[in-house]
Parts: sequence; structure tokens; C-alpha cells
Amino acid sequence: MAFSDLIGQNGIKKTLAAAVSERQSGTFMFEGPLGSGRHTFAEEFAKALMCDDPGENGACGKCNCCKYYDAGTTPDVVRVYKPSDSKNVKVSYIKETIVPEAILRPQFSKTKVFIIDCDYLGAESQNALLKSLEEPPRHVVFILLSSNRDVVLDTVLSRATEIKIEPYTKDEILEILKKNVPDCPEQTALIAADNCGGVPGKAITIAKQGEDIDLKRKVAEMFLEIPEASYCKILNDISDFMNDHKADAVAVATDILLLIDDVMRLKGIPDCKKITFTEQRLKLEKLAASPKTDMVRLGKCVAAVKEFLRALDVNANYDAASCAMLLKIHEELK
Repeated sequence: MAFSDLIGQNGIKKTLAAAVSERQSGTFMFEGPLGSGRHTFAEEFAKALMCDDPGENGACGKCNCCKYYDAGTTPDVVRVYKPSDSKNVKVSYIKETIVPEAILRPQFSKTKVFIIDCDYLGAESQNALLKSLEEPPRHVVFILLSSNRDVVLDTVLSRATEIKIEPYTKDEILEILKKNVPDCPEQTALIAADNCGGVPGKAITIAKQGEDIDLKRKVAEMFLEIPEASYCKILNDISDFMNDHKADAVAVATDILLLIDDVMRLKGIPDCKKITFTEQRLKLEKLAASPKTDMVRLGKCVAAVKEFLRALDVNANYDAASCAMLLKIHEELK
């Protein structure tokens, strides 16, 4: 893989290519939310730094250092990620392993690289790194990762070149999905791209839950039908939907609660950005704007759904419980 194989973040690619060509020691901090690609960019940057013949596109992929890197056998990259036996990396590990290791020269490459996830470094461990970050040997580059710069000490940030992962465009997200979830249906990919906040990892998770997305869409369509539906339609078609998804009853009820919550949010703040069912926003806004829809009625709808969930817990008659919920929601929102 080279920089060109990474989708998006063109500005970052240029910055990394320049840093590789200069071959300077130092510290770089990759910032971005979980799933933003911090680790991917950090790993590709590390490979380019260790490469014998890097270019504008990063590592050559052909030299011995690249081959060792790809095989996972190079001793010249040290990774400090989430520990398996504790919440955070122990300060003793930083002091007794990482700091001394930084003094040693690389065995194969011209550069020794440390990739350290600061999400798992407490304040004491960060402090233990300060001296190494401030005056790294000429052959050492530290690559730090953070999903929340607020938990990184200012003294660490001041020693690092900050590289912020920006939100990806919709087209970039779709390209990433095509590469990572090739069997994802187009409609599901579009929904994932619209609801991931520009974060590839989140989009991939949503896309892999395609069946859940499809069910959510159907529940939303069903819920939005209820206010205008006739009693006959509720007791037949909509009731049939509930019966068809009896195995997913809790998920259906949960989605109905989220839909009601969206209506409540839009009722209180018409331009509210934080709603769950963004695909159905226009219809939810219309329901929220209806003079018949108020917080009291919506609260009674919530109570009806919770009563349905209680009925499930005690193995009450499913048909009766689901019909009672549907009719109550219809009564309050019609």
C-alpha cells in the first residue's frame, strides 16, 4: 500500500510525503475520532519512514525494510496500543521499555518508529515520555494517536506536529465502503454514508448491519403511516408487520421509541440536528409541526410502547399487546 491507496485526506498525504523526504526525527500526533483512519495513516507513514527508497507516494513496497514491515517481522517499529491486561499502559512499561528502546539504533532501517496510542496513556505515562519526545535521537520518530486531544497533556501536544483527520466526503465514504464492504447494497451504502458523520469506521459498521438498517427503514415507514391509517389498516396491514417481525419485537419497539424521541426533539427545536432517523426527517418534521402533536400525546405514545415491552417480558398475548400499542399511538397522533 502507498499514500495513493489511502482514500481522502489529500492534504495530510502531502504533509506526510514532505516529512518522509526530510527524514527528520520528531513527533507527530494524528488526531481524529474512532474509525477515522488514524491507525491506517499512522501505519502507512511509519512504513514510508522505514523504507529504503521512499517517494512522494510513500513506501516503495519493494525494499527489504518494506518486506519486513509487511510481514510484521521488523524490529524497527514499536507499537503501544491498548494493553490486554489493563485499562491503560502502565507507566513502568514506558519507563523501562519504551524510553530505553528509543536510545537504541534501528537494526535494518535508517529510522526507528514508535506508534503510541495516547488514548491508553494516563498522565503519568505521558509525563514519562516527555524527555524522549522533546529530544528524540536523530534516528527516532514518534507517531502518537488520539481520539480526544483534551486528554493529551499540553506538554505532549507542544512537542508534536498535529495532524488532524478531517471528516470524509460522502463520495469518499462510498469509495471506502466499496473497498471494504464489496457486497453492500447501494441503498445501504448511501444510508451508511449519510449517517456516519464523515467517519469511515462508523460507515463500515452501519453497512455491515445492513439487515438492521432495512428493518429500521421499515419500522420508520410503519410508524409514519399510523397517524393517517384507518383502524382496518392498523388491525390488518400494520398488525401483520408486527407479526412478521415478532422475533425482532424488542428492536422494533426500540426503534419506535427513537422515532418518537425524534419527533419530540423536532417539536421542541424544529432545526434540531441530532435526530436518529435522518432519512425520514421531512416526514418527522411534518408530524412534529402538526397542532395535534404535543409533548403530552407523545409521552402517552412512549408509555404505550413501554407497556408493550412489559407485556413481552411476561409472555402476554403478542397480538393483543402489539395491537394495543398501535391503536394507542394512532389515537394520540391521528
